[in-house]
Amino acid sequence: MIVIGYQGIGKSTLARESKGFIDLESSSFYVNGKRPTDWHYYYNRIAENLSRQGYVVFVSSHMPVRDYFKTSDERAVIICPSKNLKDEWIYKLRTRYAHNATEKNFRALKNAEDRFEENIDELIHDGIPPILIKEMDYSLEDEIRGCIL
Repeated sequence: MIVIGYQGIGKSTLARESKGFIDLESSSFYVNGKRPTDWHYYYNRIAENLSRQGYVVFVSSHMPVRDYFKTSDERAVIICPSKNLKDEWIYKLRTRYAHNATEKNFRALKNAEDRFEENIDELIHDGIPPILIKEMDYSLEDEIRGCIL
């Protein structure tokens, strides 16, 4: 199964703590500070292959990734916060960046500050079934397992 996850949803944490989950980090597809134009093709193929091996694979929510999984044979869902969590979500990303000042965390924070509501609208109307996080106290694993069963 493919889980397209919004930034800060807990993909890396769950993959690190639980068997059967893999976080396929899209930031690994930069070469000399830039992504090749076809990066998503390889990224998506790797995700499909891992999913076919029985893993729940977390992927980024970039549009070329979502577009690919609209036509893939692999089951895909999108998981993201609801729009009413905007301020709390941005605070969460700000705190994450303060504790771990990576370029990835900075980009996630800036994107949410600039486009949170537009991002969520895009995700929930994209054509891939969405799972909405409705409160900050949630279990990502429970949310995913609820949609698998």
